[in-house]
Amino acid sequence: MISTMFTKDILLSHFRELAQNTYDKNKTKKNLTTVMNTIIKRESQIIVNPIKDDESLSNNERLDKILLVYYCSYVVMIEFRNKIRPYEYMDFTRRIGELWEPFCKLCWEYTSLDDIAPFTPPKFDEAKRKLLVDLTTFMDTTSLTTDQKAELNKYLELMWELIASGEIKLESDLHFKKGEVKHNIDFKSGFNSNEKGNTNRLLMVGSIYKKLNPNYVNIILVRAEENENNHYLQTLKNSNIWSVYCGKETYIKIQELTGFPLKTWIEQNIDWENDLNKETIDYLKQNNLSQYLRW
Repeated sequence: MISTMFTKDILLSHFRELAQNTYDKNKTKKNLTTVMNTIIKRESQIIVNPIKDDESLSNNERLDKILLVYYCSYVVMIEFRNKIRPYEYMDFTRRIGELWEPFCKLCWEYTSLDDIAPFTPPKFDEAKRKLLVDLTTFMDTTSLTTDQKAELNKYLELMWELIASGEIKLESDLHFKKGEVKHNIDFKSGFNSNEKGNTNRLLMVGSIYKKLNPNYVNIILVRAEENENNHYLQTLKNSNIWSVYCGKETYIKIQELTGFPLKTWIEQNIDWENDLNKETIDYLKQNNLSQYLRW
């Protein structure tokens, strides 16, 4: 059991020893990467649990330690995944997004602010019922005949069926209330030039939330700096449905919403180039992948 009085070096050494033992015992298995990640994640939780329960720590002190545990586990998971099967572009960019999002979410889970609370977003059927009730109420104020209203409802049912057939889900990455205001956050590691389908989904989901409650705040937080030539990102920014923050703006917004200076923490603690072992960082540089380590 590792002491909670750890340093980055102690954590990295601990996770590397665990990963090497796992590798040696399971290197003939086809699902070695899954086995490795599962064991490292389990160990991370074992280390984090006493920190969560330590009442002598402030929320920010607790979060400082927990972030370090997860970051060190990420370093070692990347090292051994690359050792098992060297990263290709799509694998690596996707993996960085998979790690960055839950890392940011920790700021909400361990916030020092008292006015933040999670909530469960409405399901598709709930939203549909609410919007149909609102529409029926509106139609009752119009001069439409009973037959015209019935015909309009038929078209609306067809429209809902089309939307449902596309498996539109209202769940985003994070839902929370700040005071009485509900927020809906979608995290993006980057925003590619081929995001048409995702953009349309976000516009539809954001519109539904706004119809349910005009005060609903829809936010997209992007890890990468903004690409002003990205048409789909600009479409979302100009939609009046989503507020979009990229790069440094993202971390300013996270601090505003949670009270934790995540960017400052990253600058003081994260050093991918020196924390990753030489074999891994050399490989990432040679294959132009190290640019995705800019958090």
